[in-house]
Amino acid sequence: MNHVLHVTADMLPYTYRGGCPVPVSDLKAVIFDHLGFDGAVHEGTIIVHRAIAGSLLEGLAAALELGFPIQQAVPVDDDAYRGDDHASMAANNSSGFNYRTIAGTTRVSMHSLGLAVDINPLLNPYLARDGSWYPEATHIERVDRPGALTASHHLTKTLTGLGFEWGGSWARPDYHHFEWAEPLGR
Repeated sequence: MNHVLHVTADMLPYTYRGGCPVPVSDLKAVIFDHLGFDGAVHEGTIIVHRAIAGSLLEGLAAALELGFPIQQAVPVDDDAYRGDDHASMAANNSSGFNYRTIAGTTRVSMHSLGLAVDINPLLNPYLARDGSWYPEATHIERVDRPGALTASHHLTKTLTGLGFEWGGSWARPDYHHFEWAEPLGR
């Protein structure tokens, strides 16, 4: 059953630290049903800023209706990842909040504000500053395949219609990344 829960600092032992630009009271856990690659429905959790939790929940419900599979969705604080974004992406884990910098920079990521979500990153890689694709992917071409996002995909259109910007449209594409593009409180 889809719903939103309060988040506490003890739920984020690896990704919420001193200096984090968002108070933990502004974070929510979006609990949702999603289709797995095994054809079964699974429960997932993505932590985001409270201001976008409802829109994300609506988008994820649309993903299930569309039959769009999501490999898994567990917080990066899960014991399997312990806050390691690279390990989470390599496992094709869909996630949200993680206090960290933008890869290859010293700038704080929108994930640090809970205003970004990554969906099936292994199937939807990003182009790194050095010209390589990450995670190490064989799914660079944007074709219609289960779990892959394209500009014309209904899920991409649904999420952008709800207020997210898709990183796949950037000059250096980030196909798994959606970040909130509206003023908070939309």
